[in-house]
Amino acid sequence: MKQEIVEAVLEAFAVGDAVGMPTEFMTRQQIKERFDQVSGLIPPELSLTHNNLKFASITDDTEQNMYLVDEYCQKGRIDVKETALCLLRWAKETDAAGKKYIGPSSLKALKAIEEGADPYKTGLNGTTCGGIMRTPAAVFCTREIETASLVKNVLNCLIPTHYTSTALEAAMAYAFALKEAFNKDTSINAIIDAALLGAAEGMESAPYKMCAASSEDRIRYLRKIMPTFQTADDLLDFLYSIYGAGLESEDICPAVFGIFLYAKDDVWLAIRLSASMGGDTDTVAALAAALCCAYAKGHNIPEDVLSTVLIENNLDLNTMSKDIAAIGGSTK
Repeated sequence: MKQEIVEAVLEAFAVGDAVGMPTEFMTRQQIKERFDQVSGLIPPELSLTHNNLKFASITDDTEQNMYLVDEYCQKGRIDVKETALCLLRWAKETDAAGKKYIGPSSLKALKAIEEGADPYKTGLNGTTCGGIMRTPAAVFCTREIETASLVKNVLNCLIPTHYTSTALEAAMAYAFALKEAFNKDTSINAIIDAALLGAAEGMESAPYKMCAASSEDRIRYLRKIMPTFQTADDLLDFLYSIYGAGLESEDICPAVFGIFLYAKDDVWLAIRLSASMGGDTDTVAALAAALCCAYAKGHNIPEDVLSTVLIENNLDLNTMSKDIAAIGGSTK
């Protein structure tokens, strides 16, 4: 992976997180009434969920990925027990529970691990989007091109908290898509094909099959019906009201791909649409922005927005991108 593209993707992810943070868990209607459509960073005092955070704050989405990338780059591997210990350290050092942005599956699993439970078993009920949320760390830190390496690394990243078919299906779909998006001569169709392949790999890797909606089928159906959405509002209404935009992996995964299919290489549009959708807006915005950015090989985020997010959160994404580039990336 080229260092400058990796840095741009990290920036897109962090900005998506920060712009989507204030509207997280607002309804679609509440966002329409208050903001019409989100156009940039929103003061946290206008947030229903995160009015305790400072302006332009990132949340667990960016923090977990940064902690894990640092861990994986230092160790040169992605290991289940080391992932669990790293996430425990993240939760303590950031006061994630006190800030009210750690997800329920992660909170429950990490508490059990802290009390001595086996990290290979603590994620057996984790279905929420905390797994797909931190999948970029596994993609960034996969050295080899081979599919088996990516599958193994995503598994080892998710097992401590999200070792279920619904979480793995969503996470593998995103991992395969993001990996493909970094390729020089890729296309929208190639990225979606990769997502469908990844979703199938995720289901095959799961310890058991849950009764849940299929991320694979939802992505496949979205590709089919995308031409019917005449406006962005049509798409957002569909994603929020028909597919759902809550915490579950099978909601967040197709929402991300719906935004990607609409915004394509327009990263700033992907962020603003995601933040306007309702539900888990920061996670969707971060993941969709990163995918669009990898596909576009850069982003169009306004400089004042980017600099505000970087400064307010003291982010050194240049150094992190160099660390990622130094270990090599999983691109053709």
